[in-house]
Amino acid sequence: MNKENQLLQQYSQNQRNFSGINLPGATLITEKLQEANFSHADFSNTLLFGSNLSQTLFLNANLSGAILVATNLTDAILIEANLINANLSGAKLIGAQLISAQLTGITIVGANLSNATLINADLSQTNLYKANFSWSELSLTNLSEANLSEADLSHARLVSANLTRADLSHANLQEANFSGANLSGVNLKDTTLNLNSPELLAEIIRQAAGDDKEKQNLAELLLMYRQGWDYLATLNHPLAEWGIETIKAIASSEQKFPE
Repeated sequence: MNKENQLLQQYSQNQRNFSGINLPGATLITEKLQEANFSHADFSNTLLFGSNLSQTLFLNANLSGAILVATNLTDAILIEANLINANLSGAKLIGAQLISAQLTGITIVGANLSNATLINADLSQTNLYKANFSWSELSLTNLSEANLSEADLSHARLVSANLTRADLSHANLQEANFSGANLSGVNLKDTTLNLNSPELLAEIIRQAAGDDKEKQNLAELLLMYRQGWDYLATLNHPLAEWGIETIKAIASSEQKFPE
């Protein structure tokens, strides 16, 4: 009996503790393995397409190169897991915990990570196109040069996150918290903005300002006083109107601005 069949047989007999199991390169398509303990397990390059892995424990597990397309990882614990170069496109990771997980090179196109926790995770240079991060905790996360175009980051916490040169075009950033985040060079074209975020508005103005020191100072005012749209709209400043029009020009056509 191969290891895959042995695992499935033991699971069918109500065994749930598979900590440290080694199944690199295994094939486990559309299997039901929810609530199992796979801590410290080796699932590198394993095919887990469409499987139900909800509420599983993958603490410090090796899932590098694994195919997890369309898998159900709702409420899974993936703390410090190795997911480098894994494919989670279309996966359901609602409420999953990925604290300090290694996620470089991962593909999460269209995945649902709403309410997930990814504190201090590394998502740099990853393809997160159309991923759902609504209400997720992404503080201290490295999202530099990540593709977040058309992603849903509404209500997400990105406190002190690194979004240097990330692509947020057409993304939904309503009510997202970017306090202390690094947004240098981020692409915010056609984005639905959080108009109360000093970081977002200041970055838009800073990019449009170029080498113009006076326009750059307008961005610094927003950051200095921790203020957003309402402050800018009432600010007695010769460039305030320019700043307002600059923000309007880059925002999504669906953006609602206060009257």
